[in-house]
Amino acid sequence: MLKIITFCSKTRKPKSIYTFSQLRTFLSPAYYCNEVWEHRLNSPVLQKVNPEDLYNDVDQRYQKLKQISAVDVDIFTNSVNNNQFNGEILDLVHKLRLSADAYNALDSTSHAVIRTLMNYGNKSDLVDAIDDRLNYGLFLDSYTANLLLDTFWKERDYLQGARVASQIMLQEDFGVPLTDSLCLLHCYKYLEKPSEWPKYETVAEPEDEVKVRVKYLRNPYDDDHFDLRDSNKIIGKTLVFLTKGKDDVLSKSFNVLGLALFGKNEEAAKVASSYEKPLCKEVISLLPEDNKLDIKTESLEVEKLLISEVEKNINTSSETDIAKQCEVFSQWEQKRIEALNEQQKRYETQRRLETVKDLKEAIKEKETKLWFFENEEQIELDIMAKRVFYPKKWFGKKKKPRKIDEGYVPPEIRSRQES
Repeated sequence: MLKIITFCSKTRKPKSIYTFSQLRTFLSPAYYCNEVWEHRLNSPVLQKVNPEDLYNDVDQRYQKLKQISAVDVDIFTNSVNNNQFNGEILDLVHKLRLSADAYNALDSTSHAVIRTLMNYGNKSDLVDAIDDRLNYGLFLDSYTANLLLDTFWKERDYLQGARVASQIMLQEDFGVPLTDSLCLLHCYKYLEKPSEWPKYETVAEPEDEVKVRVKYLRNPYDDDHFDLRDSNKIIGKTLVFLTKGKDDVLSKSFNVLGLALFGKNEEAAKVASSYEKPLCKEVISLLPEDNKLDIKTESLEVEKLLISEVEKNINTSSETDIAKQCEVFSQWEQKRIEALNEQQKRYETQRRLETVKDLKEAIKEKETKLWFFENEEQIELDIMAKRVFYPKKWFGKKKKPRKIDEGYVPPEIRSRQES
């Protein structure tokens, strides 16, 4: 599994020997289909695109109209071939998610985002975006999941690999042997030396009590699936899904471990006691300290068995996956052209409708001027009908007018000199 490379000088005896250990990757370079993926840039649609200009145009249109086109986002994400637009890619995908055209998002958009950020960006940010399905809408398929799992295995980043496996669990997309075996391997390596699972940001409560009137209060609810936040429960449920319906010793051991981590202690004890063969000692030793089962165990080379299962699945499905993905690439290119043509037709129809509307208003205004004297009375009636009459305001109770005394004689006014 480990490959040691030693460099030493032939002319003189080296003072020290430098050794480099590199973990072997599972998938061959051909599985990544890099040549076919790069061939997309030869498309006439993408050759005419300047990513920077396209981003500015789409962003300005969104700021003005709060609208964004799924085809434009797909063209932008597929036209990027470097690390200069990683932030812009996530920004446009997020804005597309907020727009009304989100339901028209193309499958090639998600693949392009995952592939570009995997090759040129921060992989941790990529997994965070995949985990934030509501704001980004990035979903893994078996092929992209295999690429990520193989990349994280090569980099010994078992935490991110386990997070990818948890995404497959949340999508309930198990059943592909190669993906399942890679997920199981990453989960096991993560549980051997668990690291800190990313925490979700919580809104800080204000110091002063603030009362807000609401129509109704929601009762607290946890669906034990999308609401999972504890890393043990996430990994536990992933292991349960991965080993469901399997009866070999290793799968049964991981199933018991998954149930225990998920909090199903009684069910875990029941499965362990009903299994006739001894379970795997290395897997059972990963049980939480408060849930140690008194069952028979035997020692197995777990990592070696898991790696052999991955290699077997690669030999079985590698060529089929490559051929299928190459065909998908060509289908995506054709769908992009069709979607772009449909968008141009919609824009052309919208422009024609606006032109017809402007012509109708101009004709109506001209007709009003030409036939003004013949329709003067009707025009005045129309103007009066459009007037809005507001009710009179009440300024309080009116005072009674003063009564005038007819016999009142005003006093005689004299100056001081006369007096």
